[in-house]
Amino acid sequence: MNKTLEASLFFTGTIIGAGVLGLPYVVEKSGFLIGLIDIILIGLLILLISLMLGEITLRTKDPHQLPGLAEKYIGKKTKHLVTFFSIMQIYGALTAYVQGCGDIWSLLGISPVLAKLLFFIPFAAITYFGIKGVEEGTSIFVPLIIFSILIISVSSLFYFNPANLTKVSPSNFLMPIGVTMFAFSGIFAIPQMKEILWLEKRKLKNSILIGFFIPFFLYIFFVFSSIGALGEEISEVATISLGIHYGPFFLIFGNFFAFFAMATCFISLGNALREVYNQDYGINKYLSFIFALFPSLIALTGVSTFTQILSLTGSLFIAPLYIIVVYIFYKIKKIGERKPEYELKLPYFSLLLIGFVFLIITLLVSFNTLFLT
Repeated sequence: MNKTLEASLFFTGTIIGAGVLGLPYVVEKSGFLIGLIDIILIGLLILLISLMLGEITLRTKDPHQLPGLAEKYIGKKTKHLVTFFSIMQIYGALTAYVQGCGDIWSLLGISPVLAKLLFFIPFAAITYFGIKGVEEGTSIFVPLIIFSILIISVSSLFYFNPANLTKVSPSNFLMPIGVTMFAFSGIFAIPQMKEILWLEKRKLKNSILIGFFIPFFLYIFFVFSSIGALGEEISEVATISLGIHYGPFFLIFGNFFAFFAMATCFISLGNALREVYNQDYGINKYLSFIFALFPSLIALTGVSTFTQILSLTGSLFIAPLYIIVVYIFYKIKKIGERKPEYELKLPYFSLLLIGFVFLIITLLVSFNTLFLT
């Protein structure tokens, strides 16, 4: 496979996961127009952060995950802070994937605990084999994910009711933001994309752009079609509602999409966390594997609601990481180790503004999710 496409699909596969399943629910609560604005603005900000991190990795000679980059350019204390946020974000995501799979497959009569284990065991095994296993897994799963979400979205249009898109609820404008942050969280893939493109680093920028815009437009289409079909009848996992209201076709393709979307993100993020422990903390590969994946089995005991997990993970743990990426980006312009294959020209004021936006998101959305929902 072409390396640009391979790296792009890797990024796409890391982004598309449980978040897209929860987006229609929170967007419907605010109204489609408000939710669409949230998706576009937050999405483009995260794309900018992704390109910043891409430049950071290209200015660095050796391979490092985000905590290692933070230590190199800011200091050991920041490395530990980034590690905490990274670990909590990834654990939140992995737990959501295990939990969401149990919720979805239990519709077919499988016990939630068994469904979660049937999801965890094979994809933990793929992750065990490292970046090669992840590359091979995502190159298979991502085209299936894209195909499935397109089929679901197009089929939903047959039940489309324009009145379902007219709702506007300004008081709920914060609701989509945390889940949107989660849904677009794929920056942990970027250092791994550099590994995939090690001999063709000049292709990293295009790979980031392609890999991001695939889910960006898919999300908008999926939210538009599923809210148009369901309106206020939509549940926290949109594919479940489509299956319940419109029959086995949606149940089959909805589960198909959800399963492979979560599987792809599970192995990608699981591998990223395994490499944090192994590359940045020097823990042997066997313990790194255990530390990275097995905490997600807390989902076997039952957790908070699906969208609460997504929203809190997005606002509490992902937004602060973006602020740190902005600061590393500012510093690396002066102390980078090599000339990058691409360079962003961003004035200092814009970096301050981006950091401030993510700080406000952390405070407001976390408070709203914890105390007002």
